Amino acid sequence: MFSLEKMINRCRPGHGASCALCCGSHNYAAAPEEIESIFIDRGLDRTISIHGHPEDCSGKKLFDDAIQCPNVGMSREDPGIICCLVYDCTARENAISSFFNGTCKNFFCAAWDSLTDEEVLFAAELMSDWYYYSLFINDIESLKEEFSTYGSPQHVPVNRLAEIKEKLVQRLIDEDGK
Repeated sequence: MFSLEKMINRCRPGHGASCALCCGSHNYAAAPEEIESIFIDRGLDRTISIHGHPEDCSGKKLFDDAIQCPNVGMSREDPGIICCLVYDCTARENAISSFFNGTCKNFFCAAWDSLTDEEVLFAAELMSDWYYYSLFINDIESLKEEFSTYGSPQHVPVNRLAEIKEKLVQRLIDEDGK
């Protein structure tokens, strides 16, 4: 259950971290740099409009049965932060209600219910990006274990951070059986 006591937005907690996993930000059969390039291009496109359906994908999917929303992109105002570009769309009127009701409200993010603000900030500061942060806050058990062990991102050894990132990517790939 969502708690009003939680003040940190799990999608944009600061420290250069952001998440759009619910929108399929990681559902590309491509390297993180290639995915980021797609998001940057979308963010630069000032003519973006609301696509009719989130399945209007632009790349080969990692998971065929999962979303790859074409409205995820890099924020124009906050480079490096992924977001929903629909909010910047000027001609959204009635389409926005339909889009959000058909897409966004159907995803449950365990990070909102299972993580404390302190754990989210630990993950945000440790990862400081959109790619690994998204994976980390959605691996609740691992995040809680690392937070319990280290307490502060500054205490996480560099080699341990590399191991965490490798494990997160492997978990993502293994979920699809590849």
